[in-house]
Amino acid sequence: MVRSAPRAIVIGAGVGGLACAIDLAGSGYAVTLLERAPQVGGKIRTVGVGGLRVDAGPTVLTMRWVFDELFAAAGRCVEDYVRLERAQVLARHAWPDGGRLDLFADQKRSAEAISALCGRQEAERYRSFCTVARRIFETVEGPFLRSQRPGFGSLLQHAARMGLPALSRIDARRTMARALEGAFRDRRLRQLFARYATYCGSSPFDAPATLNVIAHVESLGVHRVAGGMSALGNGLERFARDLGVEVRCDADVAEVLVRAGRAVGVELRTGERIEADAVVANTDVSALGSGLLGGAVARVAKVTGGRSRSLSAVTWALAARARGLPLLHHNVLFSDDYAAEFASLAVDRRVPAAPTVYVCAQDRGDEPVDRPEERMLIVVNAPATGDDPSAWSSEERERCETEMLSAMARCGLELSSRASVQTTPVEFHRMFPGTGGALYGPIANSPFSALSRQGSRTRIARLYLAGGSVHPGPGVPMAALSGCLAAQSLKEDLPSIGRSRPVGTSGSISTA
Repeated sequence: MVRSAPRAIVIGAGVGGLACAIDLAGSGYAVTLLERAPQVGGKIRTVGVGGLRVDAGPTVLTMRWVFDELFAAAGRCVEDYVRLERAQVLARHAWPDGGRLDLFADQKRSAEAISALCGRQEAERYRSFCTVARRIFETVEGPFLRSQRPGFGSLLQHAARMGLPALSRIDARRTMARALEGAFRDRRLRQLFARYATYCGSSPFDAPATLNVIAHVESLGVHRVAGGMSALGNGLERFARDLGVEVRCDADVAEVLVRAGRAVGVELRTGERIEADAVVANTDVSALGSGLLGGAVARVAKVTGGRSRSLSAVTWALAARARGLPLLHHNVLFSDDYAAEFASLAVDRRVPAAPTVYVCAQDRGDEPVDRPEERMLIVVNAPATGDDPSAWSSEERERCETEMLSAMARCGLELSSRASVQTTPVEFHRMFPGTGGALYGPIANSPFSALSRQGSRTRIARLYLAGGSVHPGPGVPMAALSGCLAAQSLKEDLPSIGRSRPVGTSGSISTA
């Protein structure tokens, strides 16, 4: 008698769920991927604006090696499904004082640009900062990014292998802001590199200096996706289907079924029940903890509420024409007072009066090109108060737009918009229930906040977690890693008798 392949259900077709489904299917598991929305992608989404489709979610793709490994493990390559172009300019930065600075993929060019704006000594300090950021990455890559959620025990083991100085190199006891005060004299450079804390939805005045590693990750390569970031989600979906994954959209899971302390399937809101040998929940942990997937699994996750949430955002997807500041693909327009900006977010719980503005000019590349009309996404940070609609009145929404336009004008940019779609934390909370609109899971505001994120395994047998709110953290490649780690845990607990992978070792993430 031939035994059938183990069956797994993955809830949520965001990047983490897609990566998990691909990993499992490539290892011989029968996988059903369920998505409540009409399309896959999760936070990778597009909105229609004036007849155009505008990417309205993540816009920065780093750590390409995560996807190279995911595809290679099933005998394919990324280019079979998605076309990626490496950016030569990481971002253009502008300040109200008229200062402008481009950061490049080439560290030498970045140093030359910094020298021209801030002086030769600051360029030397930049080179030293890059060395520190690289050492942090070398320290955390193996034991943190590529492994299951680390604890203090694994920290001690890592220290024993690499020596205690290795732990000191991650600089977890200082805040990013404090570390950057020592790294740079020029306020603008401190502000520029402090912004990387917002990639995790945190404040640089609270987040550990370990997050300076993000600067190194970006220097390793930022890629643009041909057709926009939504093409990445679509490519992952096609790959999953080619591997035999059953992808079902408009499939809203009401409950994870548990019998004898083990996850055994799900029930949809239509009443349909689907049995399985294991379940992976690629949802925000707060959705689980709030009971949105049933009371039987609510105890496996904590609810992230109030000030323990990461930041949200207010975004505008536009069909617009730009004048003044020559835009590239990624652009950051800074405020005069970064400390006041984050105080407003944390204390006043509202969008700052003078916010920093991110502009993604989606039809542009590394060179400024004037266009009569183009697709843009504009983002300002906001508190995760989307479960309090009274905080987002029509007057508050209009104030945010006025402040955003004024902030851009102070940096020399003016937009003429034919059509726009605004999204606030209220809409993000509706799209991602239980979050209050928080886009990055729990906030990273303590020295060892990485240790407090939940790992892929739960207290319920054969129920696993993936997504940006669990280890190793938020962001497109990190969510994909979380999906691979969830698949690894499942395969260790429930070995497959199906086909083995053409490349790589089952049960692990291969080394680049």
